Amino acid sequence: MARGSSAKSKKQASPPFHPKYEDMIRDAIVALKESQGSSRTAIKKYILNTYKLRDNAVTTNRLKMAIAKGVDKGTFSFVKGPSGTLKLVKKEAVKKEKKEVEKES
Repeated sequence: MARGSSAKSKKQASPPFHPKYEDMIRDAIVALKESQGSSRTAIKKYILNTYKLRDNAVTTNRLKMAIAKGVDKGTFSFVKGPSGTLKLVKKEAVKKEKKEVEKES
């Protein structure tokens, strides 16, 4: 018997009903509007209430990993060290220099 021919096809994993954790963290920071940055617990509480996620070790771990990845990318920054509050990094507007073409008359 060939194993591949009689085996049941595996069910495809359905996509999650929420956006990426990095996007959820960004939305939480924007929604909380705290001038000194948002704490991890405030961000987690906002995400759990808004996106109806379970409060378990998996969610906490993914949230922690997303924060670390966002800091590495430059999306978020710690205000007072790695255990402190998070802020969004403002991206500087890229100024395009217009070159003036001189026309000879």
